[in-house]
Amino acid sequence: MSESNRGIMGEIRYGIAGSPIRHSLSPLLLSLVCDHLHLSGRSTTLKIELVNVPSISDALAWGYAGSVPNPQEWDLTQAVFGTFRTTALLDKAVAAARAVKIPAAALAPKGEVFVGAVPPKHAQNLPTRMFENEIWMNLTSPLKHQLDSEAVICIDSSREIKSINTLRWDGKGWWSAGFDGLGICGVMTHHGFHPRGTVLGLLGGGGAARSTALAWSQNGGLIHLLGGKRELGDGPWIDSLTSQEPDVVVNFESGTPVFDVDVVLHASYSNMEGALDERVDRIIAMPLDGRWLLVAQHLACWKHLWAPERKADLPSLELLLNRLIVAETALSEYA
Repeated sequence: MSESNRGIMGEIRYGIAGSPIRHSLSPLLLSLVCDHLHLSGRSTTLKIELVNVPSISDALAWGYAGSVPNPQEWDLTQAVFGTFRTTALLDKAVAAARAVKIPAAALAPKGEVFVGAVPPKHAQNLPTRMFENEIWMNLTSPLKHQLDSEAVICIDSSREIKSINTLRWDGKGWWSAGFDGLGICGVMTHHGFHPRGTVLGLLGGGGAARSTALAWSQNGGLIHLLGGKRELGDGPWIDSLTSQEPDVVVNFESGTPVFDVDVVLHASYSNMEGALDERVDRIIAMPLDGRWLLVAQHLACWKHLWAPERKADLPSLELLLNRLIVAETALSEYA
């Protein structure tokens, strides 16, 4: 924040946009990171909404209008954001997660911390906190491939491959990026497989798969296509395609095919039940749950687009994942 804006109460409006979104854990993740960085409640207020829309134009309209015509209930609280129930339960969940200072040993990394070798192409021009009010948005299906406007500055190559999943309005203009691929790289590196020299088996060809192919190839990895309902198509990853057998696999399709590799990650996640210890056991079991990807790409959103000036202060992948599981468990007690 600039000197002239110090002391001014700012607002971050956050929306997860797409359809369906009632089940999304992204609002919970945003709340957890804001709490970790001490953003919410001191100099910044946080407003969260589920933006259930079929088109990117409708999502941007929410950004300008400031509200949705038909607020949706959030599955984790069975109430809309802004109501007493959701606010109170979210506070309880964040407080429970805050108590986790050291992540469970089972979540500890088996490899180095992933540092992307290819920085966002316009990151050097990205503003920091020069405006007190901002809009942050995550995009999910079916919106990731829809944004194609030169008026929105894309800090990476996600517009070219139609895989944008993050937006930021900084008070002056819109910025965008796609972080699914960096998330995959982070998860695999955490489990001991850096992209460099590793063959990734890729099942699927949608926006998240394209983002993964780009990031994996940019960071020195090879890609073995495993087919799927949609073809990956040609792209900047073409020279990294190989017929070598995969070392690890990421599955962007429905179903649970069996792969004979050390690490398999399913990109999707669903409702998790049981006590905290049971949930930790499930999160480390193969195939890996999509929460790994969700957390990793969420951290990339903060690091590269939403608050790059705070990247050194962000929680680790394992700490944020642990806190997410604790927060979910706390909310399940009131379901």
